[in-house]
Amino acid sequence: MDLKMPSSETQLKKECHLYLINGGKWAASMSIFILIAMLANIALQTSKVLLASNIVLYMMPVFLTILLAAVVIRVYSTDEISNNALLAYLCSLEFSWLFLIWMIFDSSEEIFAGNAALAGVESIVDVLVFTFAIALFVDRKIMLMGVLPLMLLSFFLRVTEIPDNYFFPLTKFICFFAIVITGQKILYTWFKTAVVRDIEKQYLLKHFRRMALIDGLTNISNRRHFDEILSQEIRASERNNHPLCMILIDVDYFKKLNDSLGHQVGDDCLVALAKVLTDVANRPRDLAARYGGEEFVMLLPDTDKSGACRIAEKLRTALSAVKIPHPDSDISEYITVSQGVCQWQEGILLDELVAEADKQLYLAKKSGRDCFKAV
Repeated sequence: MDLKMPSSETQLKKECHLYLINGGKWAASMSIFILIAMLANIALQTSKVLLASNIVLYMMPVFLTILLAAVVIRVYSTDEISNNALLAYLCSLEFSWLFLIWMIFDSSEEIFAGNAALAGVESIVDVLVFTFAIALFVDRKIMLMGVLPLMLLSFFLRVTEIPDNYFFPLTKFICFFAIVITGQKILYTWFKTAVVRDIEKQYLLKHFRRMALIDGLTNISNRRHFDEILSQEIRASERNNHPLCMILIDVDYFKKLNDSLGHQVGDDCLVALAKVLTDVANRPRDLAARYGGEEFVMLLPDTDKSGACRIAEKLRTALSAVKIPHPDSDISEYITVSQGVCQWQEGILLDELVAEADKQLYLAKKSGRDCFKAV
């Protein structure tokens, strides 16, 4: 079982990209909401000097940018949207808002009296600043590209409207900038920590699953995993009427090997045998597992008895070619195995199939070992 996991840096980049896309969608939704609120506010004004057609015209760049982005998202998947495309969208949305705000302010004397226009435009800018800050906080550079032009525009408009008072707009700019920067740092730290912890949890889950299903010595499936897969394959054979075979394998005179050369040599023998088994059972659905002690098993879906016998003979040949020494064997100077081949038949339960394979294995041992018997 593969324990490869993406690094924290790779996953963080991926999550940041995903968040920026979702943040861009959210910024678009908020933009539409703000535009509707602006239209409603203008419609409720007692003075109707500014034509509705004019304000809609000013809003068109924002609408068109959002519409184009919606089409792109509809056509392409999230993974296909590059950072450059995302940046182009955000810049277009930003400039569209700057154009709209400037045009509203430039026409404000026709709608509002005194500094009321300034207050209204500043309110829109403040809402947009926080919208872009929240939508883009995972990337400080992109976030500043989104909020700084708006903050500078607000500063410029106030200085233009009230040229004798620089203290308030400058103080507001500094305070907003400090809030945005420190808030971004706090939120990004939390975001990064959450991503790293998620990676760690995924790794632990895979590791625990590996410990539960993989034999620690041979690094192939254990009996628990084999029983689970065998149950699944029996159900599949019942549905599809496809053949299913298993081969129960036992190392000949393994106890003598342990007694004469020690358990470490015995363990090395099992590891080498497991490698041979995985080379033989090499189709995607084939399964090689350690059944217990020196016993192994191969599960062969979509394989009838004759095919399983060919696999058993292939294992015998491959093991002979590896030449794992066994000086105390009664039949060979190298490791050999006895094999019991059994084909599943309709109505046979899991335990009955294993018992029949074990019976054939016993017959193979009784027949002199280093062979297989099949039923």
